Amino acid sequence: MNLVQTRRLTQEMVDTYRRALTGGPFYAIAWLLVGLYGGAFSRAPWISWGLLLVFIGLSIWRFLHRPLDDAAGPQVARWLHLHWGIVLSTTALWGGLFCWTTLDLRFGEARTTALLFTLGLATAIAHAFSMRRDFALAGVALLCLPALSLLLLSGEPSDRANALMMAVYLLYVLIALVRSHAEYQQRLDLDQELRNQRDLFSRQSRIDPLTELANRRQFADVLESAVAQAEISGAPLTLLLLDVDHFKQVNDSHGHARGDACLLAIARRLQDSFSDAGDLAARVGGEEFGVVLQAHEIEEAMERAERFRASLVQDPIVVDGIVLSMTVSIGVAGFNPALHADVDALYHAADSAVYRAKAKGRNRVCRDMLEDVAG
Repeated sequence: MNLVQTRRLTQEMVDTYRRALTGGPFYAIAWLLVGLYGGAFSRAPWISWGLLLVFIGLSIWRFLHRPLDDAAGPQVARWLHLHWGIVLSTTALWGGLFCWTTLDLRFGEARTTALLFTLGLATAIAHAFSMRRDFALAGVALLCLPALSLLLLSGEPSDRANALMMAVYLLYVLIALVRSHAEYQQRLDLDQELRNQRDLFSRQSRIDPLTELANRRQFADVLESAVAQAEISGAPLTLLLLDVDHFKQVNDSHGHARGDACLLAIARRLQDSFSDAGDLAARVGGEEFGVVLQAHEIEEAMERAERFRASLVQDPIVVDGIVLSMTVSIGVAGFNPALHADVDALYHAADSAVYRAKAKGRNRVCRDMLEDVAG
């Protein structure tokens, strides 16, 4: 089950719970009125009070069976089936009571009251529980069809008239249910579209559109969080900054389209080389990249940076059949609270190491000088 299906089921679960809460008590109230005015509580007190308690119990069960938090799709589906089981048990019980009132003439005028309650409850199911058309149809059928059959078979003209009226009204309920179901699905579709737009905007605010690496904003947020974590836990944290050497010559000689393709190729290699847990590769400028390495000592970070640098030399980038011998200058700085007061200090240390690499002839890896002195 994919994420979209899980989201739709989760929304359906929440809607089902909220709508079922309001409907449950009405069955108890309806039976209390029909039973009292029809004399059932005096003729058959044990059965009547027992049925009332069952309705109340089913209503409480609806309330206690709360929606799941952060559940997977199959779990939500099981929740929905159980909740619908509670609802359909309630409708089946009312359908049986409606048969009782239909067969027992001693209910008198309360028989009409039961009929009106039944039609009202069927209407409520059609409108409130339209998220699952098949279940809603089953609920309406359990409410109405048993007693409707009895009314049609009755020899009393008034019963047959009520049966015809009930059949016509159920046709309206069926039409309303189909329409409500379509409207509910359209609402879910709209909610999903809005959610997709929100996710897209969120992704665009964090991802570089060319390379699909993290952008500078995401890089800064992750680095700031990593520094704060390292200050508290004392865990190692290393920052790499990479600058593509002589990249302007690529744009001038081969055009910006090939230059972009070159950046994309470097970004993919960077993502492949720094994909461990706690690694974040990002594009922080035009031809500048950064990598946050959490839980990595600076010696290990230097080795990984050197492997990446060497791989570009040994396996040049090819764009449109043209071999582009690209190199990078890399600066490495390990976070040290005694040397780096904040995120900016750590970034400046790695940036200074990049300039040292360039000053020494490019295509090399240099580390923070302050750390060397402190060491």
